[in-house]
Amino acid sequence: MAATAFPILGTEPPVVEFANTLYGDGDRRIDFLDTAARIEEWFALVPLDGGVTAPAGVMGRHGERVRAARDCVRALLCAAADGRGPGRAAVERLNDLAAAAPTYPRLEWTPGAAPAVRRLDTVAGAPALLGRLASGCAELLAGPEPVAVRRCPGPGCSMLFVRGHPRRRWCHPSCGHRDRQARFYRRHLARRPT
Repeated sequence: MAATAFPILGTEPPVVEFANTLYGDGDRRIDFLDTAARIEEWFALVPLDGGVTAPAGVMGRHGERVRAARDCVRALLCAAADGRGPGRAAVERLNDLAAAAPTYPRLEWTPGAAPAVRRLDTVAGAPALLGRLASGCAELLAGPEPVAVRRCPGPGCSMLFVRGHPRRRWCHPSCGHRDRQARFYRRHLARRPT
């Protein structure tokens, strides 16, 4: 059986894309990071903040750790989307993950370009990459510019997204299209004579 494509929106911060690798609710869950090969594939497809990608063969060996980090990040983002406080254990877990990946700022400034800061890891491997994701989650939820993490209201969709525009309602235009189709169908059925 061929693997299902990842639910990558391509417009979201890496931490939101990471959280979306667990799709669905209740009994209809799809774990897109269920094997070492899938974990390797996802980390190769989605560059982390600063364009960092995982070296081949590193993340797949840490499947349980990767999925636990994803579950923690998803729980915190869902709490924010639902407007409720997260569990203390999730906050502590995220802080532990972030602490495992110390980084330092490096100034990059070339003639003719604006100065920029790039964060570099002082450790390598899974802890560094998961720490970057955990740090990204903390900065997304509590950074200087508040962001609105939302759950997609599209029929059957469980994706999270950052609402960067007040009129954005769905994770992807296709969810909006499905929602409009469903409303049209309901209106059409209501007008049919019985």
